[in-house]
Formats: sequence, C-alpha cells, structure tokens
Amino acid sequence: MDQRCAQLLNQIMSACSPVKISELADAFNISSRTIRYDLDKIDDFLKDNGLPQLMRKPGSGIEYSPSYYQRLKILGLLESIGSYNYVLTPEERKKLILTELFQAKDFITIEDMSNLLSVSRGTVVNDLKEVRKWLAKHELKLKSAPRYGIKIVGSEKDLRKAVVFLLSENIELEKALNLIKGPINRKINVVTDRQLKKLFQDLEISPIEEVICLAEKQLKTTFTDSAYSGLVIHLALAIKRIQLGKNIVMPHDELSKLKLTKEFAVASSMAAELEERYKINIPTAEIGYITIHLLGGKVTESDIFSNQDWIRLQILTDELIKSIGRKLNVNFMSDRELYSGLLRHLEPTVYRLKHGLPLKNPILKEIKNNYSGIFELVKGSLKPLEDYVGTKIPDEEIGFITIHIGAAIERNKMAKNNIYKAVVVCGTGLGTAKLLSSRIVNRFPNIKILATLASRQIKDFINNKELDLIISTVPTDAQDIPQVIVNPLLVEEDVGKILKFLSTNRPKNPDYGQVQTITNNLLKIIEKYCDIKNRDQLIREISMLLNHANFEDSKGVAQPVLKDLLTEKTIKLKVRASNWEEAIRIGGELLVENDFVEQRYVDAMIKNVKEMGPYIVIAPGVAIPHARPEDGVKQACMSLITLEKPVNFGNKNNDPTYIVICLGAQNNHSHLKAISELMQILDNNELVLKIIGSSNKKDLLETLYDFNDVNGNSKEEKNETWSSSMRYRHGE
Repeated sequence: MDQRCAQLLNQIMSACSPVKISELADAFNISSRTIRYDLDKIDDFLKDNGLPQLMRKPGSGIEYSPSYYQRLKILGLLESIGSYNYVLTPEERKKLILTELFQAKDFITIEDMSNLLSVSRGTVVNDLKEVRKWLAKHELKLKSAPRYGIKIVGSEKDLRKAVVFLLSENIELEKALNLIKGPINRKINVVTDRQLKKLFQDLEISPIEEVICLAEKQLKTTFTDSAYSGLVIHLALAIKRIQLGKNIVMPHDELSKLKLTKEFAVASSMAAELEERYKINIPTAEIGYITIHLLGGKVTESDIFSNQDWIRLQILTDELIKSIGRKLNVNFMSDRELYSGLLRHLEPTVYRLKHGLPLKNPILKEIKNNYSGIFELVKGSLKPLEDYVGTKIPDEEIGFITIHIGAAIERNKMAKNNIYKAVVVCGTGLGTAKLLSSRIVNRFPNIKILATLASRQIKDFINNKELDLIISTVPTDAQDIPQVIVNPLLVEEDVGKILKFLSTNRPKNPDYGQVQTITNNLLKIIEKYCDIKNRDQLIREISMLLNHANFEDSKGVAQPVLKDLLTEKTIKLKVRASNWEEAIRIGGELLVENDFVEQRYVDAMIKNVKEMGPYIVIAPGVAIPHARPEDGVKQACMSLITLEKPVNFGNKNNDPTYIVICLGAQNNHSHLKAISELMQILDNNELVLKIIGSSNKKDLLETLYDFNDVNGNSKEEKNETWSSSMRYRHGE
C-alpha cells in the first residue's frame, strides 16, 4: 500500500456512485491494468485491518461505502500510510508473477510486473529466471516478444495442472476452497490471498458445488473432503480458462474410451448445468477432462464393478497385499478391510497416474517419519502397478498406500473392549481415517468406532444414533456431540485430549462387558470337559476370535477356491475357434450350460471387449473375459478353454492368445480366493505351457490342484482355503 493507493482509496470513498476503472486510470494517468493491481493492494490493506473490501460491480465500477466508524479508522490508517509496506521475498514474487501469467489472456509487459510487485524492472528480469525454471518442471515455457511482453506457452492440460500445483504449494485445497467461497477477516498469507483473488475473482462457487453433489448421487459415491475441494477448484479453474478462450485438447482415442464410462454421462449433465449457469460453451474435450477428475477423485465408498477393468484392479490389489505381507512376514489374507479399502483407493489412483493428475498428500512428511520402514517396503513392491499405469508412482501416492498397510498392521495388534461409541471424521481420505481409527482403538480399547466419515456426511449419520464422541481431523457442524480435534496420525498430544474426555465423561449406553461376559461363559464350559494348560493364552485367543466376529459375519457366504469353480464340467481343451469372439462364446456357453450365468452374460463379455478394447488379455497368451454381476451372474463361476490355434484379441503385448478363462463374479469378494490361486498358476510359465499342451481334463486339474497345494498358500491360507471350500460345497 503506497501513497497512490491511499489517494485511490480516498477517491473511491468520496465518490457518490461506482467509479469505472477507465475513469480512475485517466485521473491518475496510469494504465487500467495498473489500477487493477492497486485495487488488489487496497483490498489486502483493508482485509489486514479487519475492514470490508472494495465492491467490484461488473459493468458499473468500483464502490466503497464503509460505516462512519470504519471511515474514521481508514482515515487514521491513511495518515500513517508509510508504515504499511509489505516487502515480498523473491520466492513470493515468483509465485505472484506465475499467478498473473496464468490468468492473463495474452502478453504481459515487464513494466506491468514491476508495478504489480512494486520493484524495479531489473528485479523482475532476475525473478523471471526462476519463473522459467519452475515452468520447465511442469512442461511449460515462457515466451518473450519485443514490445508485447511475456506469456506462458504449453498444453492447456499441463497449464491447469501447474496452476493447481502452484496453489497447493501454499495452502491445502480445502482451505483454499473456503477462502474462495467467502472472505475471512484475518490474514492467511499475502501471496495466497492475491493468488486466489486473481485466479477466481468474481466467480460464484455454489453452482459448482451443487453439480458435484448431484454427481455424487448419480454415481452413488461420496468424495472425500480433499477430493471434493479439489474437484470444485478444478472445475472453477476450467470455467475461468474457458471464459478466457482457453480449452482443453484431448486425443480422440482417449476421449472415445472415456465416453464409454458412466462418469462421462454424469460429466455431460454437469457440463450442461454449468453452461446454463455461467453462460459458456463447454466442448466435448472439457467434458472428458471433467470425467477424468470424477474417475480420479478419492472416494469414501464406490462400486468397483463400475470400472470395466475391475478384474485387473482386483488382481493388482491381491498381488500388492501378498507381496507386502511376505516381506513383513504378516498374513493379511483374512483382512477384508485392507483388501476393500486398498481396492477402493487404487481405482481412482490408476486414473490419476494414467492421466498425470496431481495429488497433494498433506501428511506425507509425517508418514515418512512415523512409518519409514513400511513406506520403503511399499515403494519397493509397486512394480506391477507401475507397469500397469506406465509411470513411476510418486511419493504422495505411496504415502496413501502406506497408510492402508499401516492400518492393517495396527489392526493385527488391536484388542477390542468397547465402551464409548465414536465416529472418526477425516478430510484427507478413507485410508487416513482407517489408520486413525486403528490407532485410536489400539490406544483406547474402550472406544468403539461406529464409522469413518467425510465431514459432509456427519449430520446424516448421527441422526437417531447413540454417539458419545466425534474424533475428527477437521471441525464439524455437529454441535450436540462432543468433538476432539486430532492429528491424522494421533500424536501424544491427541492421546492426552482423548484421555481427558474419557476421564470426565461417561458413555451414554455402555456395552463394555460383552466380550468379557462371553469369554467367561465359554471358559466355564471348557473347564467342565478339559484341562486348561495356559489359561491366559486361552483367554487372549478367545477374545481375538470374538473381536473378529463382525468380520466373519460380514463375509456372508464362504469363498469358493479354484477347485470349486474349475471342474471337468467347465473345461474344454484344444478347441477350434476362428476368432476371439467365438472363443469367448465357447467359454461362456460352458457357464450357461451349467446354469452359472444367463445367456446375456456371454453377450456382455463380448460387448466389453468391443467397447473397451483387449484389456482382458492380462498376460502373454492368456485372456480373462468378464462382465458385471448384474449382466446375468447366478453364482461365482469360472470356465477354461485352450485353443488348438491361437486367436488375436488386438493386444500387441500379449497376443496371440491360447487360453481363455471366462469369469463370473456375484460380488466384490466371493471369487477372490479362486482368482488369487489362478494368478499364482499363470505366473508360472512352465505351468502355462502345460495347460496349453494338455489334452486330458482330469490330468490337467490334478496338475493345477497339486501346484496350489504345494506352492499356493501358507499354512494359515491353506487352513482357511480348506474351511472355505467345505462351507462352499455344503452351501453355507
């Protein structure tokens, strides 16, 4: 805030009606752009002093009508104006230069930058060296033109990614969104304030939030708070860029694949609403870009079958869990929460990685500090995922996967003895919430976690529920229930906060004696008929069994294993097929003949390949066609055919195909054990060659079963596999 800004503010206050920027430019003999810079400085000055900001009325001008006492305060401040002079650091100047360049429609002169920053031309020239370095890291360049100035050049997609990255360097997206939605009468950060003002000035945010909430309903999903905020900001940025005449360009083949997803249909309806509200035209490529963000947004819940490549995602999840489990010498195979949570996480992760969408992990440093060993172990286990997405996995993504593994390890240590009923709220994501929940229950066995939620879900959840406590990483609107705000990793200070609550509050409806009561009753029965060698160990194991009861109940029916699904009835060897479609139809008919699927399921498998491409050819010579459960699956099933002559699906890496395995799944998990065993077989090249060359179904099945018995499972996995198989065969 300098003397000219003081004079400018005084003139605006003295005016009887809104003053146009062009009028102010003429009065002060400077450019309209410089006037806008000065107005931004005035707004910063007013905000820092707890005063209302200028009113900018498009088409009318600038107006300011403070109250009598506010006017007196302003006049007093203006008298000592020389004391208000914020000096920007070189790093801050770099960020402001970038922000100005990003929102500019065309060239900007060095003189303009000098006026903006209140520094010399030489200082700006030096700052531009760092600007160029920063842009190069984001695949962008700075173009200079004599007499015109400078501007950023590069792809629109890279430019938008860079803008979000620049913004997230200073502030989390959730906080940025709150600042954009409404002014806050406190100083956050000079640079951040100016960035947000430049990038999102005069843009109403509520219509964007409305279309995202509608999208959640249509997709039957819920975005995490961070994903929700990120999506709002991405859409807001897209609208501003479209208003500047800057549109996304997307390759035709990429756009064609996106059009086949239900997210594209939802994105289209979102675009129609936004077009109407903001009076803009949203091209098809922009709709594709919105689709990518819907697919890449972290969610608290999702339907994995909405992804056409769900079988590959399940295989990747299974491989990752087994690999890490082997390295840690921990059996994760019975941890349904780990599998489902990691699967839900990997689905949007794959889209983010394939399309280069940035993801900010606000607790990455803490994860590395607290789980350094697990982080490095996870990092070394991600090659299958890297091969699938075609790129290295950044540390931000590795950090979130580490959280899921860390939560699973914590669950292995837990001993539940619940008294207080609580919910955990976390804006970062489901994995973080699960980890926080696990650490809470581990430190406080008398706390029962009823749910992990996003902050926007809390009001709907707490209706008519007996709830003692909300443990949250962010403040919530639930005013009738006590809240404890904690760090996502539950540091010692947070433990003290929870202890304080427990020592001063009694639960509304305690159930703490349930496990102990059942344990004691079981002990009495056991003592009648047995001599107990180690009473304490027996109590611990009974307690562990009871604490896993909910997990066992959640499984529903038993999981069939490979020998349950793959029988002589569902195998054909040395089949003649003229093309891939006929091969799928032959394999599918085996499932129809055994009343495992409806005829329409076979058509759905073929349709998937035609629409989505040969992604089902998952390994050299091996294809696994599949469709969604609702396409006609009656029970979990599998068929296998080998081809006398191979066929081509169009997969240049894995064709020609000799083995076609048709898979039918009823739900998210019923087929997992069988798939896991199958993948172990397909990982063995020698065994794959035996399958291709086999001419006797009985001999082939014996070979497969023997391989699984010898190589497939650990002792614990074998026991679980046997019990699952027996339950499945008896229809339990």
